[in-house]
Order: sequence, then structure tokens, then C-alpha cells
Amino acid sequence: MSSGRFAIATHALALLAQADESCASDALSASINTNPAFLRRILARLSQAGLIEAREGRSGGYRLARPAKKIRLSEVYAAVEPEGAIAPSPCEPNARCPIGSGIQRAFDEVAEAANAGLLRGLAQKTVADIALRAQHLGRPAPAPVKAG
Repeated sequence: MSSGRFAIATHALALLAQADESCASDALSASINTNPAFLRRILARLSQAGLIEAREGRSGGYRLARPAKKIRLSEVYAAVEPEGAIAPSPCEPNARCPIGSGIQRAFDEVAEAANAGLLRGLAQKTVADIALRAQHLGRPAPAPVKAG
């Protein structure tokens, strides 16, 4: 089940990859167009995973804990989506049913394989890769205005 946290976390990390100094959560949330408090919860998970560092105070903000080319997207996903991509059923199956008695274990096997495949795919890309691609696909920066 997708929550959007991975996309938001990746966006924030791509911004930090391009920053020369620490960025405040307000500046990050303005680019992402999300609630700063929600973003701070995601940033806290990234910090706990050792992907970013947080500094308090006037010159505070967030910055990458290591170079963007050394942060794999699989690490980002694991930090913000620890439950994986496929959620189990919220229903308690009927244990007397031949299917119901084994469906949870059978489904867990499928979900585990799917999550492993997802993580393998994400491990092929880094934050630097996605930041560079986003810049390439994004709007070009406006040309400087020449004075008179």
C-alpha cells in the first residue's frame, strides 16, 4: 500500500543533494508543496536512518549525511515505508476454510517476494541519479535579466 512518503522523502533528498548549505523544512516543504509538519515527520525518519543530519538554531536545517551518490533509493524506501509496499488483509480469515487457513502465509510469501524485488530495483538508483534526472526533465532556470 503506497502512502506517498517515499516520493516526498525522495523529493526532499534531491533538493538537499543540490543545496550548498542546510535547508529549513519550510523551504523544502515549499518545493514539495506539502505541510511542513508532515514533512518534518518524514525528515525525522530519514535522520533516524542516518540519511540526513538535522541542525537546530538560526543556521539550522537539514543536510545529507553523506554524498547523494552514496544514498540508494532502497535505503530511502526502507526508512519511510518500513511496512513494505503490500499490506496484509485486515480481515481474520476463517481457520476452518481450506483457503482461509493458509491464505495469510501464502500471501506473506508473495508480499515478501514483491518487496524484495522492489528493493532490488530501487538499489540500482541513488539520490544523485534522481536529482540529476529531475533537473533534466524540469523547467530550465530563467535566464538572467540584463541591465540596460
